[in-house]
Amino acid sequence: MVQKDYFMRCLVVGGTGFLGGAIVDALLDGGYSVSILSRGITDSTNAAVVEVIQADRYEDLTMLKKQSFDWVFDTCAYTPEAVERLLKAVGHTITRYVLISSVSAYGTFKEDRQNETATVPDATSLDFEIAAGLPPKDRASAFAYGASYGPLKRACERKADEMLGERATSLRVGLLIGAGDYSDRLTWWVRRLDQAREGRERVPAPAPKDRLVQMIDVKDVAQFAVQCGNDALSGIWNVTGEPIPMGEVLSQIAEVSNSEAEFVWVEESSIVAAGVAPWSDIPLMAPSLPEFRYFLSIGTEKAKLAGLTCRPLRETITPLLKWDRARQDVPLKCGMTRDQEAELLKAS
Repeated sequence: MVQKDYFMRCLVVGGTGFLGGAIVDALLDGGYSVSILSRGITDSTNAAVVEVIQADRYEDLTMLKKQSFDWVFDTCAYTPEAVERLLKAVGHTITRYVLISSVSAYGTFKEDRQNETATVPDATSLDFEIAAGLPPKDRASAFAYGASYGPLKRACERKADEMLGERATSLRVGLLIGAGDYSDRLTWWVRRLDQAREGRERVPAPAPKDRLVQMIDVKDVAQFAVQCGNDALSGIWNVTGEPIPMGEVLSQIAEVSNSEAEFVWVEESSIVAAGVAPWSDIPLMAPSLPEFRYFLSIGTEKAKLAGLTCRPLRETITPLLKWDRARQDVPLKCGMTRDQEAELLKAS
């Protein structure tokens, strides 16, 4: 293990976001000096104790060249150009660059417990064209890249490795969950079951009960990212939780929220026939396509052996529930409508 230096200087790119904010928290808890690179004025709760550098990575980064950082955590690089521009500004001093990549880099998921040795598709000229055609305001949005997101993440990994070699670390992160989650995939189920606290309201769920779901608390990813700096962990790492049956996920949410919801397990054929879309309409249900068969069953043995730990699901649900109860007026980005639920209940 690298000897920890409490004056270690760290830069978190995207430090006001969901994962970036968690990394900032983890670094501050460890006593490190932290700077945030942000495109706009930040309202981060850590703004009083971190240095905030306001700049767009696609524009002038001269101010970074005048500073010296030991570790850089990059949570919002979606193209190799983004990686290259940043590393040209800070790469001369850093000893560790941690790129937040994605399990989406694998492209297809036909193999159970797929690990870091699996073949990963390269980005095509069309992927690069799509990225180049995005307006500046969309460059920092993962959703804006569509199907090109995964291949471009792989291109980011390659660029980091090309420029830094052993100083580069790529974390292929799975589905992130926790208070502050912008995807709302676990949050939708938490809110829906919380709404069914009184009476035995029937809520459709995707059968079978043992359908696997795989996700990880954002704080656990942040802790492992910091460990990559401490232990000089290079290369590619799958970072997500252990698969857990859907029935267990929903039961734990119901217990934490004191929900009396009655789950009605609907067969996949009925869901497809009703035109209800997995993943977007039914969060945590992987698309019913052969290439996504093991999308929620990624192998994490390498990271676990290196020290990745994941908190019990209940410890994520409890603060997530409290957070969502305080923002009930905020519409969620995914999930079934009541009409869709009624259609599935009718088909069950």
